Amino acid sequence: MALSRDQILAAHLALNRFGLGARPGGIRRIARDARAAIEEEIATPRIAHIPQRRLPGYVDACQVVHTSFEAEYRLKERELSARIAKHMEPEIGFVERLVMFFSNHFSMSINKDGSILATLGQLERDVIRANVLGRFEDMLLGVIGHPAMIAYLDNADSIGPNSPIGLSWGVGLNMNLAREILELHTLGVGGGYGEADITALAAIISGWSYVRGWEADYRINGGNRRNRGQFIFREDWHEPGAQVLLGRSYGQPGQRQGRAALAALARHPATAQFLAFKLVRHFLTDTPTPDLVDPLAEAYRQSEGSLRAMARALIALPQAWTLPLTKLRTPYELQIAEMRGMNRTYDPKERWPFSEALRALRNLPWERGPPDGYPEETAYWMGPDGMRVRLETAQLNAWALQGIHNYRKRPMELARSLFDDALSGPSRVAIAGAPDQLQGLTTVFMIPEFQRR
Repeated sequence: MALSRDQILAAHLALNRFGLGARPGGIRRIARDARAAIEEEIATPRIAHIPQRRLPGYVDACQVVHTSFEAEYRLKERELSARIAKHMEPEIGFVERLVMFFSNHFSMSINKDGSILATLGQLERDVIRANVLGRFEDMLLGVIGHPAMIAYLDNADSIGPNSPIGLSWGVGLNMNLAREILELHTLGVGGGYGEADITALAAIISGWSYVRGWEADYRINGGNRRNRGQFIFREDWHEPGAQVLLGRSYGQPGQRQGRAALAALARHPATAQFLAFKLVRHFLTDTPTPDLVDPLAEAYRQSEGSLRAMARALIALPQAWTLPLTKLRTPYELQIAEMRGMNRTYDPKERWPFSEALRALRNLPWERGPPDGYPEETAYWMGPDGMRVRLETAQLNAWALQGIHNYRKRPMELARSLFDDALSGPSRVAIAGAPDQLQGLTTVFMIPEFQRR
């Protein structure tokens, strides 16, 4: 049975709005029912899982912390290679997009500390991916209790002023992690918290630390050879007594106090609304409206924080299938779409076109300095010289990718295999008018059908 134009357009939308970009022939493979293809991906057990093979688990990754920059960097490169390889596997890549979304939601920079450099990839594999279709509460607890986040937001030396060590040393709380949990990770700005709540949460998670290299090497502050780099709760650093957060008292002993507070924040209605807003902004539009946001927030609340329920509510929105593709791919998404489109990946030792393109476009993975994550708004990525640099990096990647295994597919053939009847007349004219293979492939990468999602 022949496919209708509506089916082709729905498949194009599924692959680009919700996915990582088409692989050759992908539109035809899902066009019978594009939404069902996304549902099938959501329902696939362990679809986000990356087999460890030679990648370390939590304990082994932590063992690399503060050994040497070279060892930490090598581990990061192996993690990035596994991440990119995983992006190439799925037909659509909706769950991969969710992984990228939540990794950016809990944004950290590997450039701040060796503990982050060594363990951020493991955190993404074993916390973000493990819970991306599970409960947000479990993801939140896993991220906040991970040494990478504790190092990134300076909680390692947050000490309750009335704790035994606080009284002895005359030191106090660090507010950074508590502030960002409320502002960026759960309730969001305007979510109903104040400065007193930030202070209370900082007290609640005081003593949440990790074993730094020097503490393991010299066996101080509870550190030793076996727990190097790992999370540690320092009881004598924890602020004693009950704390009132958002009008609720938390008097649980020790680490249980922090876990209870984080669980309550994950279940808070403002968290549901904040996550729903961000998901709509990421996938659909730079200007989310209540009719788009509220169904996702309600799905979250009714399911007690299920991210799978939110994902299904997103693709169930009628507007998700009718709104035009106006959002611009981030540079990282664009690089992945280019590799998927040409069915080529860089050798990790020859990945400089990938990294240098993203460096030029200020979108290197795991390297956003501020904790707010890379911006979602299209206007940011179309900033001064943005499209000119995109053109230059598209040409670089077209040159580099066609050199892998002697790529011979003609530009128009590639475009038709990726976009089928969704390819517009002006895009066909632009590709046909390219003077040579390199410029033709570059043009494919620059047409709206490729740039927009």
